[in-house]
Amino acid sequence: MGKDKFLYLGILITDLCLLVASATVSYYICQHTSPNAIIGITLKSILTILIFSFLVIFSIYPPVAQERFSKTEDIVKRVLFTSVLFLLVASLGFTFIFPNIEYPRSFLFTYIATFAILLLIERLCIKNYLISLRSNNRNKKHIVLVGNTASIYNLYKLFQNPIFGYNIQGIFFNETSMYEELNANRTGATTDLYSWLKKHPETNEIYAFLPKKEQDQINMLSKFCDNNLIRFYYVPAIDVFQRNMTVRFINNIPVIARREEPLANPYNKFAKRAFDIIVSSLFLITIYPFVFVFVAIMIKIKSPGPIYFKQKRTGLDGKIFNCIKFRSMKVNDDSDKVQATKDDPRKYPFGDFMRKTNIDELPQFINVWKGDMSLVGPRPHMLKHTEEYSRLINRFMVRHLAKPGITGLAQVSGFRGETKYIDQMEGRVLKDIEYIENWTFLLDLKIMVKTVTNMFAGEKNAY
Repeated sequence: MGKDKFLYLGILITDLCLLVASATVSYYICQHTSPNAIIGITLKSILTILIFSFLVIFSIYPPVAQERFSKTEDIVKRVLFTSVLFLLVASLGFTFIFPNIEYPRSFLFTYIATFAILLLIERLCIKNYLISLRSNNRNKKHIVLVGNTASIYNLYKLFQNPIFGYNIQGIFFNETSMYEELNANRTGATTDLYSWLKKHPETNEIYAFLPKKEQDQINMLSKFCDNNLIRFYYVPAIDVFQRNMTVRFINNIPVIARREEPLANPYNKFAKRAFDIIVSSLFLITIYPFVFVFVAIMIKIKSPGPIYFKQKRTGLDGKIFNCIKFRSMKVNDDSDKVQATKDDPRKYPFGDFMRKTNIDELPQFINVWKGDMSLVGPRPHMLKHTEEYSRLINRFMVRHLAKPGITGLAQVSGFRGETKYIDQMEGRVLKDIEYIENWTFLLDLKIMVKTVTNMFAGEKNAY
């Protein structure tokens, strides 16, 4: 059994120990606090159902903490997904095994919520432990690189990071590379590879690229790896865009997407939309009615006119929608043409206060609930600015590949408010594209927290 299988088995055993210990403690606590919740069901029965249910989920959706390139958000998502499925399977188990007894709903919900937190802590500890091991030259994979393209060089740089646990044993290529680091660490020509591999049976993986004219060598190398228990990975020269890309398969035909779009994944899209609906619904039925009454009264006293200001803005895929805000300016004819400035005469005192504290943006939770916007995303622009900037700024329209947000990465990175100069808008666009290409649920949470702290700290560009 290989090291990775031992690691996988070790995680499973740790999970089961955690499950049994936490379930046992929860059972005895429940006996003293809510005995009716588990009446007629023994601890042995509960443990049997929970262990079986967890093993089913574990076999279908194994952990990702041990994977070398797993991120914290990947671990969090897998634990949440595992816990929800664990709850469903365990509930079905209790229903079928004890049809005449109401299954311990309150116990099960409370227990699995607690277990999910403990499981997440355990997974993160495992991840950090493995990083520590790999940084100290343990739990290593021994690899060989073949070729000298940009892709091979990028792999070389990536695998040098000790936290991933790779040991680059050799680099083989024929002609001189344009990358000095590859030249300095070259082991030999590709013709030297086979004799070298026979002397290094500990090699686990080979990552290779050879020109099309040397296709026969690739096939020979692949067969050699198959016969010597070495995993072979072909690294095509697809660095055409010089940035993040993603490879997709259309009926087994590989195609290269211009950029990585995590929100194109249906699961990510569903998770983000579900979070938007939950948060916006809670806000609109709890806090918003009180805010609305107070703000409506102040607007009517300070500035005659409507409470809401609705403006057509550019949304997802360039579609137009009505963005809702509390009216922070006097009624005027330039609202769809001119950006707000620091000492804008159109503002009235209370409106100025709302803009500085972001209160004027709160009605956009209605847009979020309707689906026109998200809690986090590129800020929507008025139609006139979309038309102007799309002509002046390269890749400006890329920001419309995601739903616009109440707040965004650009806003919490200092690109908020009036854009006097073109480079300010270019900076905002770059941050919006960075968000689209690197979205994670954790990134959304970080942006939301940063937005709230900025509201209380004050922002010099908020006017």
